Amino acid sequence: MNPDVVAAIEALRQKGILSDAQATTLLPPARGDLVSIHSELRVALYTGVLLATGGVGLFLKENHERLGPTLLISLIGIAAAICLLYAYRRFPPFSWQPSASPSLVGADYVLLLGLLLLGSDLAYIETQFRWLGSNWPLHLLLVSLLYLAAAYRFDSRIVLSLALSTFAAWRGISAALPFSPRGQAAQIRANAIGCGLLFIAVGILSMRLRRKPHFEGVWTTMGLLLFLGGLLSGVFQENGSAWPLWEVPLFLCAGGTMLVAYRLRRPLDFALGVLAAYLGCLRLLAEALNGSTLAFTIALSSLAVLAFLIFAQRRLREP
Repeated sequence: MNPDVVAAIEALRQKGILSDAQATTLLPPARGDLVSIHSELRVALYTGVLLATGGVGLFLKENHERLGPTLLISLIGIAAAICLLYAYRRFPPFSWQPSASPSLVGADYVLLLGLLLLGSDLAYIETQFRWLGSNWPLHLLLVSLLYLAAAYRFDSRIVLSLALSTFAAWRGISAALPFSPRGQAAQIRANAIGCGLLFIAVGILSMRLRRKPHFEGVWTTMGLLLFLGGLLSGVFQENGSAWPLWEVPLFLCAGGTMLVAYRLRRPLDFALGVLAAYLGCLRLLAEALNGSTLAFTIALSSLAVLAFLIFAQRRLREP
């Protein structure tokens, strides 16, 4: 404990230099109290999982010819099985309601590592043996379904977001393969909008039916990201005559997202709506302005949007 620092913080708060929230954050370490590092630990573990998965990819690349595909597939499969067995033994039984975390945060990330290893193993098997042939994107569907089942069994929102992003990747790749470059953009856009609406609908149903209702935020946010992204791709398409038709639905949907998110106190969804509306405005500015005027307007407006988001996030977090 440092009494001088504590006294200084209290004095700054009384003078109004520090707000109550800022003083409350600074006082515990100054007094020598325990400080939570839960968020920092989660970031460190997530980074570790990504680094480990990347290391596996390099291991496959460097040792493919020396060890052979059969041994590599076996080694990665064994590592994935060990991680998944550990998770199975540590997590509580399945429930439609939120489950208590089996440990501080470690088991969640062991589960994530095991599933990423499993997905890498399946992808490597497909690249070596081509069992699916021209239908190779189906392995993404298989992996997404495995991730989805694991997310519900182990009550993991991290794994659920991985499952939804893998499913969206499957739809995007499947839509793009049979078409010309211009047709690819239209098909990917349609699939993004369709997947987004599907995810939002599943999130609403999970709340209504009380089946993993705490997963609703993941479903809805991923759905909004895909849906608004699909509308934005229509706004920024190269066809000079069709893009204005996408502006109206974009602004309506972005405005509706902001309104609902503000009422429900959901900062991330609110930010998605603001950014979608802002990007839509940029296309209008790009058509109306040019050169240095456009660059100055974009720089100034981006600062204004950033300041608005910071102010809105503070308001949304107020009780």
